[in-house]
Amino acid sequence: MTQDEYVVTLTAILQAHAGQAHATLDGLLAALPPKAREIEFVVFPDQDGEGTFSIVASLDGPDLFLLNKAIDGHRYLFDVRYTERGIEPEVPLFDPDVTRFDVQNTVVDTGMRWVETLLQARSPMPLPVMIYGEEGYGTLEPILIPAQAA
Repeated sequence: MTQDEYVVTLTAILQAHAGQAHATLDGLLAALPPKAREIEFVVFPDQDGEGTFSIVASLDGPDLFLLNKAIDGHRYLFDVRYTERGIEPEVPLFDPDVTRFDVQNTVVDTGMRWVETLLQARSPMPLPVMIYGEEGYGTLEPILIPAQAA
């Protein structure tokens, strides 16, 4: 699979889970504590570059523990897990020793664009939003979406 084919495949998988992600966003926005200053969406690629990843929301502001505890049930927009039935949701897996492109960067860039698309459909956002890849993964600059009054 080429990088372009992977982006198309991964984007289709993410879009298939957009409804669930919107429901998660609804819950997150309803649970926002008053002291939250920013919503952050972070794409966490697996360390080995095999293709699993998570997209997780967190809040910024005073007392991070309490802020993030308030949204605890609404943090995961997308999360690939190994289960008894296999990998869920099913995403393409790669052998990092033979793959000809950087899977981690591709996962992060594709995930960031997907989150941005989800949020654009929900505009306006009540707080500023930052979307980025964990530990510098991805080739995109962090995406910043300003807060707008409803």
